[in-house]
Amino acid sequence: MFRILAFSIFIVSALFGGNFDLKTYKSQLLKVEDIYAYIKDDEAIKIGSSGVVSHQFKSSTSIIARAVVIEKKDGLAKLEFRVFDMLEQNALPVPGIIPEKGDEVTLNFLYNRALIIAPDKQSYDYISAQFPELYFVHPDIFGAYLIQNFELGPKRSSFRGFCSKNAVGIIIFTLDEKAQIVDCQDFNVLQEVSIPKASELQTPFYSRISGYKTHIFDFEAQEVKDYYKYYDVLINLPKVLKDEK
Repeated sequence: MFRILAFSIFIVSALFGGNFDLKTYKSQLLKVEDIYAYIKDDEAIKIGSSGVVSHQFKSSTSIIARAVVIEKKDGLAKLEFRVFDMLEQNALPVPGIIPEKGDEVTLNFLYNRALIIAPDKQSYDYISAQFPELYFVHPDIFGAYLIQNFELGPKRSSFRGFCSKNAVGIIIFTLDEKAQIVDCQDFNVLQEVSIPKASELQTPFYSRISGYKTHIFDFEAQEVKDYYKYYDVLINLPKVLKDEK
């Protein structure tokens, strides 16, 4: 009986369990070509993941750009540079320097800090229990951020701004019987796992606060009416816009 129970637990874990193992990975830029760079490939590098490029000055090291993995080929990983604006401090000058050979890239940057977007508390608790290696910023804080910015429903820019201010690297979207782990800045899907179906649907997402509102004359305000459709479109926005053309 015990063996049957243990095997059943193993099967459920295999079907619904999660393990996000994209840990911080550091490497040096081997070659730089305009907005692209190359580093030595590794199993720890995943297409779509992002990180930061650091440059060593005479007496300090500073982050000078973001980088996204766009290709893996012939033993190399190709990166594309983006503007780095996380943890922005107006009192600090922006380094007037572009990445160069020898600079260090840190991939999977802040991937140990996450935000869960779920339709109910049951789904939220399930996801948080499946990924004990992650630190979760509570959705109440994100909800308060939306209220402060007069947003009925979150846009991609809402998530980017929140993640930048709160040092969050990934979002876990709980969808219809699946969860997608997404890079908060680029919305690249890093991993997908199967999960139990939610029993309730709270919009715009599960949190313990209410009072979402928008400016009277904000005619572009987005409201989450269909939870699953809204976030599925948000994640796949480039494809959706392409299909509509």
